[in-house]
Parts: sequence; structure tokens; C-alpha cells
Amino acid sequence: MSAVQPHQVPVVADLSAVPVRRLGPADLSDIVAVTGDRGWSAQLAKWQLMLAVGEAYGVPDPAGRGLAGIVVLTRYGTQLAAIGMMVVASRYGRLGLGTRLMEYVLGLAGDAVVYLTATEYGEGLYRRLGFRELDNSVTYLGQLHPQVAAGAGRGRLRPVRPADLPAIAGYDRQVFGADRTSVLTELLGFSTRYLMTEDGRGFGACWLDGDLLTVGPVAADDVRVATMLIGALAAGWNGRIRLDILGRHSELADWATASGLRAGHRTLLMARGGKLPGDRSRLFSPTTVGIG
Repeated sequence: MSAVQPHQVPVVADLSAVPVRRLGPADLSDIVAVTGDRGWSAQLAKWQLMLAVGEAYGVPDPAGRGLAGIVVLTRYGTQLAAIGMMVVASRYGRLGLGTRLMEYVLGLAGDAVVYLTATEYGEGLYRRLGFRELDNSVTYLGQLHPQVAAGAGRGRLRPVRPADLPAIAGYDRQVFGADRTSVLTELLGFSTRYLMTEDGRGFGACWLDGDLLTVGPVAADDVRVATMLIGALAAGWNGRIRLDILGRHSELADWATASGLRAGHRTLLMARGGKLPGDRSRLFSPTTVGIG
């Protein structure tokens, strides 16, 4: 009879001497691998957008297995920044790498107000770093009822053109409270559909990631304009859509449910260093929860 073997604990390489480095498009496969390790879907299009408008940082795995952890910082001038997609490979969990990555990008953000959307797994870390809860965010998924998209065609909407960007950016600056020109410009080539109202009361975009159509950003004067934009953005799409809605927008959430979407994953909107600027009552959906 063979002897019982002691429990084998996987050997984890020492990360203390491995510096944080800037990531780029060449690291995309390793980025997808480390997020997949935590059960996240590939979301290639989302990562392409985040790498284009934000700054991704990571710690290489000294054992040669890609990346040990990653995080993305998106800066809006010097006064506001977003942190998103902070993930540590499961083999390096609970070793302080998440704290190290967060402290690194917070140092880069300087005196800016910083915000993020937290899962239940990261909430404790973010609170320890001084983030406070502002609201909850719920992801709605499903197919819009056909009549919703058909009815949206009654509004006076048109595609956003390059010449419209100064006006769009000006409107968005009032809503978002910071300059998002880089994101709004990137959407011209990235989005599946990019619409604005003819009377300047709002705009929105949607983009495709695999078989999922993500609607966002959506900025509008009121919920009526927002739902008109969302319906028009999704018109003709027969697959699933994703719409992220803050708790403050209960009327939009009720509309989403009545229109065929179902509430799914819930996260927390958190901030550090002050209040979020702008008229957030007119920001109905972010571009992504990771970049705002």
C-alpha cells in the first residue's frame, strides 16, 4: 500500500522584484488569458477600446505564464480618472498584488477624483484605499421587443459625423464634467452605430463585442430622449444587447425591464477624492463600466 502523499501546494513565484509595466496591443492575448482565469469572457472589442483610450498596466508572471495581474487607468484631464478591469490571476490571489496595482495607478492619477465600479470581490480593497460608495450599477441583458426599436424611428435622430464632435464633446463635458473627446472620437471608427438628436438634446453609441451589442455611452436631457436613442441604436439587431444602468435611473431601469431586458450582475459605483463632476442625471449609460 502506497504512503499517503501530503497535500501539494502549487509553487508561486515571488512577485516583489517584478516591476509594473505599461501594456499595449501586443499583450492582448495575455490580458485575455488572465481575465479568463477569473472566468471573464474574452471581450476583445472592449479591450481594444480600453487600450486605445486608457492606460493598461500589468505585472508579468515571473514563472513565464503571461501576466500575474492587470489594471486600467483612464484619465480625463488632471481632475478626473477612472480605474477599471483590475484583475489578479487566481494563482496570485491574496498576496497583495491587487493592492499594489491599485496603489500604482492611484499614484499616477495624482490629485484627480478617481472612480470605479466594484464587484463584491474588490469592494473591501477599494474601501481600504479610501473609496466610498455612490450608487449601484446593474447590467441589463436580453433582446429588446421589436416594437421598441420600431418606435424609436419616430424621433429626429441622425448619425454623428466628424464635424459634429465639437458639439458632442461640449454637451458631454456638461454631463460628464470632464473632457472625453478622446473616447468620443474613438467611437467614430469603433462603434456600430453613433447617433445624435437633431436638436442637440442627446447622443448615444453602441458597439459589438462578439455576439453582444453594448449600448453606451448614452447622454440625454431626459429619460424620454435616452430611451429613444437606445431603441434607435438597437434597431435591426436581433441578438442580445447589454445596457448598464445606475440605481439613480430607476425610470430607465423600469423601461429596460418592460422592453425585454433582464437585470443581471450588480456592482457598486465608488469614488475617491471628491464628488463626481458634471450633471450625472443626464448620463444614462457609460461607454463601459471600466472607463465611464
